[in-house]
Amino acid sequence: MKRKHVNDSIACGAKFLFTSANHTTRSLSTYPFPIFFEEWGLDVKNITRAWDNKGDIVVGNDVWIGFEAVILSGVTIGDGAVIGTRAVVTKDVPPYTIVGGVPAKPIRKRFSDEIISELLKLQWWNWSESRIKQNIDAIQSGRIEDLK
Repeated sequence: MKRKHVNDSIACGAKFLFTSANHTTRSLSTYPFPIFFEEWGLDVKNITRAWDNKGDIVVGNDVWIGFEAVILSGVTIGDGAVIGTRAVVTKDVPPYTIVGGVPAKPIRKRFSDEIISELLKLQWWNWSESRIKQNIDAIQSGRIEDLK
């Protein structure tokens, strides 16, 4: 999993299912023969044939991942997104979008497109600690026009 920054909120029980947690669907069998290479007399260098490589999980900045949510491999969660409780995220989540359900689907955007665009330009999470402290009231109140 690639994390861009540490301003994320990840609730208890959230799970990240990496590529190796999956079985391949390209094989005629779903049994992961390569994982049991010794038992089947296979070469250990072929172990990755046991699963389909869907890619890294990328979690953006200022993301909230709810209780017992599941994030599958190959998914990118955009900055400011919210993942609902027990959602199963199988596809990318756009920035500042709230998703929920099984599989997770967009519920709504947190802000207008204009504010989302401005937040992505500001990248307040990359500011110095002192600048963030000076702007906590504006950040918490949602007053983007008051950010210094």
